[in-house]
Amino acid sequence: MRRTVGLLSALAIGAVLAARPSPAIANGRPPSSVKVVFRPGNSSDLLVGVTFGLMVTRDDAATWRWICESAVGFQGSFDPDYEYSSSGAIWATTFDGLRYTRDGCVWEGLGAPLGSWLVTAVAIGSDGAIYAGAADPVLGSGIFKSVDDGATFQPTGNLNQVFDWFETLEVAPGSAPGDALRVYGTGYRVQSGLPRQKLMFRSMNGGQTWESLPVAAFVGTEISDVQIAAVSPNNPEHVYVRVTLVGTTVQEAIYRTSNWSAAVAGGGPTWTKVLDLPAYIRAVVVRRSGEVLAATGSMGLYRSADAGLTFTPVGGVLFESRCLVERPSDQSLWMCANHLPSDLMALGRSATDAAGPWLNKLRYEDMLGPVRCPAGNDQHDDCELNLWCGTRDQFGVTSNEIDCAVDAGIDGPSMPPPKDGCCDASAAPGAEIGMVLVGLMALGRRRRRTC
Repeated sequence: MRRTVGLLSALAIGAVLAARPSPAIANGRPPSSVKVVFRPGNSSDLLVGVTFGLMVTRDDAATWRWICESAVGFQGSFDPDYEYSSSGAIWATTFDGLRYTRDGCVWEGLGAPLGSWLVTAVAIGSDGAIYAGAADPVLGSGIFKSVDDGATFQPTGNLNQVFDWFETLEVAPGSAPGDALRVYGTGYRVQSGLPRQKLMFRSMNGGQTWESLPVAAFVGTEISDVQIAAVSPNNPEHVYVRVTLVGTTVQEAIYRTSNWSAAVAGGGPTWTKVLDLPAYIRAVVVRRSGEVLAATGSMGLYRSADAGLTFTPVGGVLFESRCLVERPSDQSLWMCANHLPSDLMALGRSATDAAGPWLNKLRYEDMLGPVRCPAGNDQHDDCELNLWCGTRDQFGVTSNEIDCAVDAGIDGPSMPPPKDGCCDASAAPGAEIGMVLVGLMALGRRRRRTC
């Protein structure tokens, strides 16, 4: 999600980062997890987007390996939106277009018609269709669709008229006939000399046509964000929207509707505000049981037992949550955390209840190493040879799979020199503040999605 932060706030954040004891990895940000995605049809394969790249496991979180930012194809204070195909392909949104890997080693871009268009949103339906919201300053914008696991993409419907920025795309996760053809989205339209216009749209036929829907019900300002937060797996008419109020304090609200079928030309569904908090609401999850959960960055978890009409705090769960998702195969809950003492938990799992107990499924110090690849690609030549030993030292990784004094070709397990603008954790506070300011400038082009 976009965040607009003033200069004084940026300096304050920079000072905090410079002072806190947690290691700063690559781009100067403290390490944390931001998204978890399960591979459809094989949920023991999962990926976790982190602030220093990507973590992957193929044995239900028993062992983890690392993919660095440069291998994926991005740098700096930016978090791609990741998706997982049932084939095992991993997809990532970057400034150089939608990129993918089928083996964890070689990351590729797309050919025509998307090419290097900026892709700001991606979603995969239960039928395997991939939707990508893309923009180009010359060619315009639109939503593209692939029905062959990304081998080809074709433009959809009638949304490619002017320069639109797509914030969120979500496909209804239900299993009923036609659910995979329901696609919801939000964004905004940018036209020279005019205020930014919020957009909300949906397709009932897999993108053949799109309906534009009113957004007047969402209280906010011109630069407030409106994002699809969740769609119920039990009833695709139950949709949740997150609205961010941009101002001197943090304020986010969740709106719910249950009558999308009422949306017709000139009208729209009825929205009800169901949760309003002075905190970032990182995720909304509608469980198969009907329970609805909202995870915040500073106020713990909130639970609804009445299909999202009212929420109450979940006692004893005060994690600084970065994402929350229910795994379809067993209805367990998985939460991104911030890797802080005393448990250093970056990813937690609760078997059934949001109240826990939460088991630690990922500590960065327990990773085996980088994804091992042959020479000639960035995963091997940069992530493994250049960056791994410094990353190992910063996290105190216990694995000795790679002998840094021999395999990585350096004189000992010391931090390799900065590369491509990456900063050393021991840099002076002023340097860290500078990196934070650069990162905050990029926040206008980064987004945070519901897991």
